[in-house]
Amino acid sequence: MSIDLTLSWIDLRISTERSELLRQFQNRYLVSYLRRYQLNSENSSSYEADVICFEYDYPDIPSLNLLQEVREALPCCPIVMFTEQHSEALAVWAFRTGVWDYFVLPLAENGIDEVFTSIEQATEVCVSQRPQFKKSVHVMLPDEVRFRRSPENEKLLQPAISYLEGHFREKITEERLALLCKISVSQFSRTFRQTFDVTFQEYLVRFRLNESARLLRNPSASIADIAYLVGFNDPSYYARAFKKHFGVTPSRYRQCLKGDRTSMEQSDQLLRTA
Repeated sequence: MSIDLTLSWIDLRISTERSELLRQFQNRYLVSYLRRYQLNSENSSSYEADVICFEYDYPDIPSLNLLQEVREALPCCPIVMFTEQHSEALAVWAFRTGVWDYFVLPLAENGIDEVFTSIEQATEVCVSQRPQFKKSVHVMLPDEVRFRRSPENEKLLQPAISYLEGHFREKITEERLALLCKISVSQFSRTFRQTFDVTFQEYLVRFRLNESARLLRNPSASIADIAYLVGFNDPSYYARAFKKHFGVTPSRYRQCLKGDRTSMEQSDQLLRTA
């Protein structure tokens, strides 16, 4: 396949680090790269390419809604979805929404070749069938990620979430985030709880824990170092919080990662059921 095949790579991961998966595509295709919160449904037509790739670590309501909105706005563009957090319900939702192909990360051995083949088949099939495409039907999100949230509240809180994603390792106060959102602290606290069903501090702790779970895949990093790296000042508190959130200790989770493919799947199951 010629390198002039174009991809829109929409990175919706919580992680702030540049996608490692993306690097494997940039030498093969012409890739435009967009991060979370550079995006909104109003300019979804600008994402048009031969193939649109969505990459997730922990899919949430806004990011899944964005995929569905892009699918509805660009029914002729095949979408490939990559996700670390996987469930049968999420995969069913993706295919019902009209996703061309769905891959669970990390990819299995030779998995990248399978992706290349799928992408190139998608362009061939979609070009031949383009006149037959119809707008996709809106599909209800899986129960595991579906909450009642106000779009107006999400838009109001977007500066705070964007700031949190870039500064979660630092001390963050509600006063600082309320100022970014141009509202009072009491309004920020109330709106955040109504929107995400948790307090800001609970959201921040969960965000840090999810980031630490990704970092635990690096066997050379100590658990204490990871705790400090994601913003916890006390490794003991971090370990207790991790177990409360995921149901296992950081060391137990890492043991699963050190095993074979079956153990890896077990560790992913622990995250999915947390």
